[in-house]
Amino acid sequence: MVHKNSKWNISQKKGEDISHKYIIEILEDSKNNMISLSELTIILNQRTKHIKINHRNKKKTITLYLKCIYGSIINFLTNFNFYKVIKNNESIYIELIGDKLIDRHNIKNLYNDWIMVSDEDDFIVI
Repeated sequence: MVHKNSKWNISQKKGEDISHKYIIEILEDSKNNMISLSELTIILNQRTKHIKINHRNKKKTITLYLKCIYGSIINFLTNFNFYKVIKNNESIYIELIGDKLIDRHNIKNLYNDWIMVSDEDDFIVI
């Protein structure tokens, strides 16, 4: 269940940035850039416990934040094309696709002499 009327102390953009930073770091540290969802959840909560994430003035974990905003961690990960969710029997694994994250806001720096045309959510390089 996704809560639209929430009282979080961080914005959705900042929550995404924090989540991406630590998830990518965890996946890069793991073997073959892949880790089970349960391990990812545990390590993500451990590495972000110093970050103050509050809901209605009560301290919460980053994974609970993702669950409340996106419905689940899997929903959050499937929104982005640099994560791959692999369901293997009863286990779920997360894999990092590609070498690094490209921020859409900084994509112009990669193609200074190119013309960028926005096609809804994607960019077309001309």
